[in-house]
Amino acid sequence: MAVLTGCTTVGPDYRTPTLDVPAHWIEADAAMPDGDHDGLRTWWRAFQDPLLDRLVEQTLAHNQDMDIALARLRQARAERVQIASATMPEVSVGAAGEAMRGSKALSAQPGGQARTWHLGFDASWELDLFGGTRRAVEAADAGIQALAEDHRALQVSLVAELVADYAGLRTAQLRLAIAQDNIRTLAEAERLAERAHRNGLGTMADVTQARAERETAQAQPPLLEADIARFSHAIGVLAGGFPGDWRAALATHAAALRMPADLPLSLPSDVIRQRPDLRADERRLAAAAAQIGVAEAARFPTFRIPLGFGTTASVIHDLFSGASLAWSAAMQGSLSLYDAGGARAGVTAAQANADAVRRVYERDMRSALRDVEDALTAWTSERQRQAALQKAVADSRQALEQASQRYARGLSAYLPVLVAQRSLNQARDALALSQLARLQGGIALYKALGAGWSDTALVPVSDRRAAAETKATQ
Repeated sequence: MAVLTGCTTVGPDYRTPTLDVPAHWIEADAAMPDGDHDGLRTWWRAFQDPLLDRLVEQTLAHNQDMDIALARLRQARAERVQIASATMPEVSVGAAGEAMRGSKALSAQPGGQARTWHLGFDASWELDLFGGTRRAVEAADAGIQALAEDHRALQVSLVAELVADYAGLRTAQLRLAIAQDNIRTLAEAERLAERAHRNGLGTMADVTQARAERETAQAQPPLLEADIARFSHAIGVLAGGFPGDWRAALATHAAALRMPADLPLSLPSDVIRQRPDLRADERRLAAAAAQIGVAEAARFPTFRIPLGFGTTASVIHDLFSGASLAWSAAMQGSLSLYDAGGARAGVTAAQANADAVRRVYERDMRSALRDVEDALTAWTSERQRQAALQKAVADSRQALEQASQRYARGLSAYLPVLVAQRSLNQARDALALSQLARLQGGIALYKALGAGWSDTALVPVSDRRAAAETKATQ
């Protein structure tokens, strides 16, 4: 039976499904290079922003969601040990003492008294003849691997969210500076309109119009300041701290992030392999397939071997004599003859669950490919829009230069200079928004490719924190 225990396993043997995916992307630019897997895992370093690098490291080391995911992973590993323990004998040791006095009202041996002492070992082993426990361990292993992939998927999402918030903050700071430039320009235009009105060269309507434009422009900075604060708060919490922890560091103005000219791109088949959420789906499918074997094994007989060895005596010092030795060994087997179809229904339910999980895997695979195609579309279209806006900014600068030269030569009034300056500020603001949109498209592409995870984040939280503190001290 011990030999059979290692040989017989009911239920289907899992094989990783082969998915039929497109060979190439529809929206891909032919100039995009093949994916650099090492570069994709630390894609945020391409921005060459030291503060952003620190924020990412802090997020991966201290984010509460990451800690929760690691705790769930530790729980699953402990539960796997519990399941695997069923394959081994259970051994216990016990001691007992008993004193008894019989009833004196009995006709046979009335009022008899006795003492019994017992010391011994008991063992029980349930034979896993049909592999139900082994399938349960297989399912637990696949579940642990799925949770590890969930942790990596969370890492991808957190890094993408952090970089998006950081990019939004830097763009908001840039737009705030542009808005303040625009307010100064409009204030100067208002001053010129007032002077022209005093000199009889303009109307009060011109003054009112200029004032309204300046007041409308002054309504923009509070919105941008609120955006800056909101992004700062989000970054602080993502990094595992409080909303205001990083506000001082983030208040220091820096250049807005710029995406590389070309993004590395993986093949569709590579995306299936490297996206942790899809890898988690595949592991859950493996766990569901193993559960079919668990359900199948429940339909077969169960066998248990109880063993006992010990000493029993009426006097405690006789417990260690040879005459007090006692042992027992047995083989117990049971098989349900009728359960109203419960065991068969359990197999059917497990098979249906595995089928559903497989379809979830296929659905998520298609959604993942769509994410990449959407990100490529957004990246390409925004790149074209950004090119047009860059020309608009260049033309606006040239118009401002020309207007300034004409004013310096006394060939025109100063108002055309202010109009050109306002047009330039508007073009700059539109370009900043376009650059942010393109950046967001690039971040979405990195996320869709499954970039931004590594196995180093799976070390215990205490070890990660200690390493982070040591690095900060150095």
